Amino acid sequence: MLTRRVRHGLVGGLLGGFVLAVLFYFYDLGQGRPLQTPAFLWGAIVSRAEVEPTVGIIAGFTVIHFAAWGALGMLAAALVRWAGLPRNVLIGALYGLFVCSLAFYAGLIRAPADLVLSAPDWPAVFFGNALAGVVMFTHMHWVSSEPGVIGVMNFLRTHEVTRHGIYAGLLGALVVAAWFLIIDSILREPFYTPAALATVLFRGAPTTASVEIAVAPILGYTLAHFAFFVLFGVAVSGLAKQAIRFPPLALGILILFVVFEVFFIAMVAMLGGWILEELAWWSILVGNVFAALVMGAYLWRAHPELAERITSERIWAD
Repeated sequence: MLTRRVRHGLVGGLLGGFVLAVLFYFYDLGQGRPLQTPAFLWGAIVSRAEVEPTVGIIAGFTVIHFAAWGALGMLAAALVRWAGLPRNVLIGALYGLFVCSLAFYAGLIRAPADLVLSAPDWPAVFFGNALAGVVMFTHMHWVSSEPGVIGVMNFLRTHEVTRHGIYAGLLGALVVAAWFLIIDSILREPFYTPAALATVLFRGAPTTASVEIAVAPILGYTLAHFAFFVLFGVAVSGLAKQAIRFPPLALGILILFVVFEVFFIAMVAMLGGWILEELAWWSILVGNVFAALVMGAYLWRAHPELAERITSERIWAD
């Protein structure tokens, strides 16, 4: 029993470490310094201020990184057993935020002062560790028989409309994010769109000169972006469920999409007219159309009875 728990903690820690590595890969990419974070941490380990991200250094730090996260995962499994903690998202986020972040900064104690100043921004460190902790504890929850205190998975299993809405919203948010990443990479620079929208949304910046491509605004807007799409997805999922009983209500989904588009573009124009000139209204429209198609395809497959009801000639004749 103990060996199995430790193994589950080890695997959870490795999964959390993998998610964190991917997150900071894109963090460094957004900063214009690919693989700078692992090179910096290697420099902190060997007390060197300037370290180039060579293949050998990245490979060496990757081994240390996953060994450390494997140990953090086994420590989490031990704490869960010793303290009787539940394996849920909240405890995982707290574990990542406090224990894993403490381990990160403890590793910088012996580093030179000028090197510490070049460490990744604390919001990125805290967010990444909290996310890794969530992944770690989610794995330990899934491989256990524990129902969980907050009951998120049980809730999603028993509430079909919410579950499909969340999945559809996440798919739509990913499609829009991928679309603008491609557009930005071709026309401007990577992550310009979320940085610009964050500047308008959070600071009401009046000109394009105020746009700052940094991790904090990009992460802030990304969270708001995904949260909004999830809410929109739940609303659409609810309409899709009701449309099974009353098929003409499917037109309501189309109307909701049109209203959403008009509202979003109007809101952006009111907050900062220059943003429409920078991003181009057509790119916003095309990205959201792609998202709507993907979300619609998912809900169509999730509700096979909806397709049957909508295409029924008898229903429309009545």
